[in-house]
Amino acid sequence: MSRTIRGRSVAALFIAAGLGISACAAGEAHAGQTVLISGSSTVAPITELVAREGGFDVEISAEGTTDGFQRFCTGQTDVNNASEAIPGEGQPLDLLSLCQENEVEFIELPIGIDTLTVVRHLDNEFAASMTMDELQEVWAPDSEVTTWSQIRPEWPDEEIELAGRPPGSGTFDYFTHHVVGQTGEIRDDYFATDDLDELMDWVAEHENALAFMGIGNYYSAGDDESREEVSTVSVDGVVPTLENAQNGSYPLTRPLFIYVSVQALEEKSSVGEFVEHYLENTHETLPRTFFYRLPGDAYESVQQRYEDTVTGSLYEGDPFRAESVTELLR
Repeated sequence: MSRTIRGRSVAALFIAAGLGISACAAGEAHAGQTVLISGSSTVAPITELVAREGGFDVEISAEGTTDGFQRFCTGQTDVNNASEAIPGEGQPLDLLSLCQENEVEFIELPIGIDTLTVVRHLDNEFAASMTMDELQEVWAPDSEVTTWSQIRPEWPDEEIELAGRPPGSGTFDYFTHHVVGQTGEIRDDYFATDDLDELMDWVAEHENALAFMGIGNYYSAGDDESREEVSTVSVDGVVPTLENAQNGSYPLTRPLFIYVSVQALEEKSSVGEFVEHYLENTHETLPRTFFYRLPGDAYESVQQRYEDTVTGSLYEGDPFRAESVTELLR
């Protein structure tokens, strides 16, 4: 069975000394109007930085995208961080209908792109590149692959040590859909955690590790010593760079979102102020969290979507649509 450690909770009032006069003034303006944020562990570092530098009073629970949607769609939170679009009919969880049943209207706001990244221990030089077929062979629910030599005969006859994200995570959904071929289906003998620092540290400690996480988490999770022991795996010969994410050549590229409750916008002025600050600063914030910007003029479309209070999802319940997020925004 997979060993799973669930969500990382962050509750913070970011108006401490040292953040500057503007941040303190903003914090005082929002006093008593905490913005409640659920969802993706992947997106959480972006949202945390935006909140901290804007001086916003937020409570962030990083329990995973789909687990977060289940709270957001029952009116328990104001904003949901998401590493996949909200799933609807035909998906393992129909969360779009859950929002509709509870009369939770939302605005879907793409804020960046991520390359879901396969990682290895730095000492593992032979598996610097793998194919999608090989990854599927390793991670499929009925996989009998336990050693590297079963993937390629010239690789060592040593046991592969697998790690990644658990169910309830958008990263898990995206990885299983695109790599395994069926959303939610995966072998169960891997180390699973939503604590991204722990995941990075785990890979650094296991020379035969093979794991999956977001690109920003790869660069920012764990301590400096751990990061120096971990490297990425090219997929089908393509590395997870900004250029390859924006041109669509990296096969595991995905959009990142925040979802905003319309009711929360109407009832709590701090939510609107927070979202406006988020959209104004995302372009500058993303590189500092090691995630990638949306290409071209996409942010103008996102801003207009918010200003016009366009509700519902561009993806219409299918988070795995073939079109890119920029195509859908147009």
